[in-house]
Amino acid sequence: MKLQAVSNRKLYIQIADQIRDQILAGAVEPGRQLPSERDLALNLGVSRPTVREALIALEVAGFVEVRVGVGAFVRDQGKVGALPDEGHSPLEIMQVRRLLEPEAAALAAQTISPESTARLGETIRRMQAESAGQKWSPDSDRMLHMTIAEASGNSMLREVLDLLWNSRSEDVDTRFHEHLADMAEVRERIFGDHSRIVGAIVSGNRETARSAMADHLDFVTAAMLQAWD
Repeated sequence: MKLQAVSNRKLYIQIADQIRDQILAGAVEPGRQLPSERDLALNLGVSRPTVREALIALEVAGFVEVRVGVGAFVRDQGKVGALPDEGHSPLEIMQVRRLLEPEAAALAAQTISPESTARLGETIRRMQAESAGQKWSPDSDRMLHMTIAEASGNSMLREVLDLLWNSRSEDVDTRFHEHLADMAEVRERIFGDHSRIVGAIVSGNRETARSAMADHLDFVTAAMLQAWD
């Protein structure tokens, strides 16, 4: 009886494996553009978001350069590394954040302390300065969201969100968000979202805080999914 081994590797890493093998076999020369996300998805029988995650994993490993709005280009293979096989799917992380963080914001609007209020104000001011300098800081982003989680008063919710934000620091997820932050309109929208979330929490408006956080995470998810080539 012949059985095929079952792989528990993440789908986007399995896709990255196939594209990497084609690159190493010389199917696409250095400097040339890979087929579009749409074509790769059709040929591989997977979704475009899965292809996008695979391309970013390949970028982290040094096989390709992803140019937002253009596509992925094969790099010289002299300095490639291993694929980041241990990380989580950035889109799956966003799905779980979308389930939990709106409720954390709603709870924070009811229970936030003066200390957490001051910390949120300081973080927003820092984000405003960063935005004015056309920058985006993952540290400021995490500080804001985790301050809200802490202010929710629910220690289990805070621990789960801390785990999710630790996953956000993984290579593929970090690079994914760096691509988003390269777009001025995305940076501006995210800062505006954060300001509205903090305003709702500080004013004690539970429902507005919940909806502002949900709208923010919906926007970021949509930005991650929109066509890049």
